[in-house]
Amino acid sequence: MASFSLSNYFKKRKITLRQELWIALLIVIFVGFVSSVLISTNSAKSYFSTQLYLKNVDNASSLALMISQLDKDPVELELLVSATFDTGHYKRIELQDPNGEVIIKRTFTDELEASAPNWFKAIYGLNVQPGVGQVNNGWQQFGTLFIESHSQYAEQALWESALKLFFSFLIVAFFACIVSAYFLSRILKPLDDVVYQANAFGEKRFIKSKVPRTFEFARLVQSMNQLSTRFSRIIKEDSKRLEELRFKSQHDELTGLANREYFGATLEAHLQKSKDHAHGALFLFRIVNLDQISEQISRVEMVNFLRRFSDMLIGFLELNQEHFSENYIARISHSDFTVLFSDIDDIEQLSERVKAMHQAFIEEYKSVKLAIPHSCTYILKEDSRFDVLKRVDELLKSGNTKQVAVRAKEVDSKQKSELFDDATSWQSAIESALDNQTLEINYLPVMSFTGQLMQNQLGLSLELGGQLYRASYYYQWANRLKLLARLDWGLIKQLVSEYNVEPPNELISVELSAQTLLDDTAIASILTYLSAFPELASKICFDIRESIAVSEIEIFKDFCDQVRCMGAKVALKRVGPEFTKIKKIQEFGLEMIKIDSVYGHNISYSQDNQTFLRGVCTLAHSIGIKVVAQGVTSQDDLDTLINLGFDGVIKES
Repeated sequence: MASFSLSNYFKKRKITLRQELWIALLIVIFVGFVSSVLISTNSAKSYFSTQLYLKNVDNASSLALMISQLDKDPVELELLVSATFDTGHYKRIELQDPNGEVIIKRTFTDELEASAPNWFKAIYGLNVQPGVGQVNNGWQQFGTLFIESHSQYAEQALWESALKLFFSFLIVAFFACIVSAYFLSRILKPLDDVVYQANAFGEKRFIKSKVPRTFEFARLVQSMNQLSTRFSRIIKEDSKRLEELRFKSQHDELTGLANREYFGATLEAHLQKSKDHAHGALFLFRIVNLDQISEQISRVEMVNFLRRFSDMLIGFLELNQEHFSENYIARISHSDFTVLFSDIDDIEQLSERVKAMHQAFIEEYKSVKLAIPHSCTYILKEDSRFDVLKRVDELLKSGNTKQVAVRAKEVDSKQKSELFDDATSWQSAIESALDNQTLEINYLPVMSFTGQLMQNQLGLSLELGGQLYRASYYYQWANRLKLLARLDWGLIKQLVSEYNVEPPNELISVELSAQTLLDDTAIASILTYLSAFPELASKICFDIRESIAVSEIEIFKDFCDQVRCMGAKVALKRVGPEFTKIKKIQEFGLEMIKIDSVYGHNISYSQDNQTFLRGVCTLAHSIGIKVVAQGVTSQDDLDTLINLGFDGVIKES
């Protein structure tokens, strides 16, 4: 019954190969240990029995010979037998006449003090035959002598020998376990690597493992490595093809800058984000007499001129990065170039620097009459794409550009904040909201096209000036003041306070900024804090921007490893232009990628973007990554996304 229950237990309980091998190994060691003790003890018993019997025979023959040589005086016989009995360890000495009558008999009836237990005596008690000797009187038989040695001394010696054997074999078995454990770990080390690799495949991380020397494991690892290599090759080829397609469809062939269509989508996405709080500006540059210049110089010189002008603009933006957070440069027509800035502080100062740069550029081309005026304007909350482009164009036309080589025209239409006008006030307000916990979590649902909730995307609203404002309102100031890490920490604490008792049923998406990811202390604090709530941590999906994953690939990889250990997931956000630059994306185990709204906007009218996004979906799905879109509202665009293979869409509020 017990064995039946144990068998059912092992059937119901899943045990590892390591445990099975250990069980088999322990059984072998135990059987070897027990059998060695039993065999050795039985051999010792047989040896003791044989030696006692030989002793009995020798002593009986010797004593019988002595008695045969003596006169058969009863007193002398009694003395001789008694003396022999007292000087040896005998259990019985008995002399019988030829008729079987006892002449002399000495027996030992007491019990010796011995440590051998009764069960041992019962199993290994010695049953030794007595020695027999014939006693003669002349040519006639006088009698028969029986001598039986005492067996308790031998049994005690046998017990002590058995104990020594037991502990000796026990020590041997113990060292055998240690040695077996070492060799077992060496043998199964490749198995741990195989299991790790298999788990990584299950987590959508297609990694490679070192091929072990064990033949069977080597075949398995080689097969899995071939699968990983095949995935890597496919992803590499698809990434290269997608990058070529994306660049061709979104960039000007001559200068390499973004083309009009892509810039229009970027501007539209920026305007959507500016509905809560406008924080950008648009610059328009025009080479007024480009057609006349093209008639004066060769085509090659013309191409070099445009590329030189483009490089000059890019270099200028790189030198002035402290005045804005992001910039998007494009060539939108034959002679027009635009730059979209986000979170810019002062366009007048930047405009003056542009004029100085253009003046130096014009000096390089004295041989031609070059005029490169520009205009700039702040972006307003209510602006549409048509409004802002029309405004900069009209500003440029009103500047009498034909007579002056370098001219700037700007409009100071920046909408001042209703709350604070300086950095100190903004910092004080944001820190006060975090310290007093006057904040609130808001949710954006990520829905599949079947209506199923895939996850909730979280944002943090702060109470500023007595009113709650979403992140888009204060983000630019928090970024400038290096407060994004504190905001991420505040969101995590608020999240735990709401869900630590009862974790949500669906995934919750939390975006971590670059300031947090690049701060070892900040990221360690967040992950350590969440590790205390494992159920909640398993429901969290961290969103990391694509640009961070590309620029800080090693930090991003380490972050993915840490997050995976605590049961959480990772997704890429604002995915688009640099997606194909992420090396070995199949090893990160990403849960989801969220396509930037630049690509989703009016996707039903852009065949090039459709081709690019279809390739992204195919590549992502091949390694088990879900793909969702952001900023898509029209039904035509949603239908197009379904046909392209998207899994869902982020519902904007």
